[in-house]
Amino acid sequence: MHELYIAESILASTRESLPAEFLPESVRQIWVQVGRLDAVVPETLIFMFDAIKSSHGMPGAELSLESIEVLCRCGECGNEFEIDLPMFICPECGGGQVEVLRGRGIKLTRINAEEPEG
Repeated sequence: MHELYIAESILASTRESLPAEFLPESVRQIWVQVGRLDAVVPETLIFMFDAIKSSHGMPGAELSLESIEVLCRCGECGNEFEIDLPMFICPECGGGQVEVLRGRGIKLTRINAEEPEG
C-alpha cells in the first residue's frame, strides 16, 4: 500500500518545509497536488495520513488533495492533449510518441500553521 509511504513523505516534507520558529504541532492544513499517473486512492491516502499524523507531531493537521489531470504532447505533431488513462495515443494524428507534461508526481503546495506566540 504505497499510500502509507506517501503519507509519511508528505509529513516529512511538511516538517522540513516549516520555518524554524514553527512547531510541527502548529500545522493545521497541508495542500498536496497528486498526479493521476501516480494511481493514488485519495480516500486511502487521507485515511493513512490521519492514522499517522499524531506520531509525526502534527495531530491537528488536515490533508487537502488536488488531482492533476494528465497532459501530454505528441512527439510527432506537437499536439497537447489530456488523456484518459491508460491511452497514450495522440487524438490528432494517432502517434504513439507521447511526452507526459503534467499529471505525474506528488507536490506539497501549501502549509497553513498557527503563528507562534511571543
